[in-house]
Amino acid sequence: MSKELTEREKTKLTIGWLNDKFNLLIEKTIGDFDLWDAQDDERIIEFKFRKKYYKEKYIQVDKFYCLLMAAEYYNKTAFYIVHDNESKSNGYYIYNLSELKNELINKKIIIKKAPYQTEFKNNNKINKYFYTLSESNQTNQL
Repeated sequence: MSKELTEREKTKLTIGWLNDKFNLLIEKTIGDFDLWDAQDDERIIEFKFRKKYYKEKYIQVDKFYCLLMAAEYYNKTAFYIVHDNESKSNGYYIYNLSELKNELINKKIIIKKAPYQTEFKNNNKINKYFYTLSESNQTNQL
């Protein structure tokens, strides 16, 4: 994906790719500030778009727990999909958070300095808390 695309455009392309690849009917959530980006009757999905490839992927601890709680409340499965510019995987890394729940909860939390809000050009950095997702944590299905 081109880095000139907006988040909305990247989301639309990703939903199209997922629907085509897995024969699904995933739709974008309605609000701009929803807790997740897309859903269908069985899944809630959060997307993270990266401009460059990192071997290890991260999910913020608070985002992880919010997605798990929402999935449990709505009786759905929580997924986290990272897209970067790595060509061998089409750039998509799919993580079934519901299946990874126990493994991630028992992992060490990584603390990193990161911008408070990346979307609003606020460069003030704060400590953010992450779980690490390795490539071996990926799933091949949705």
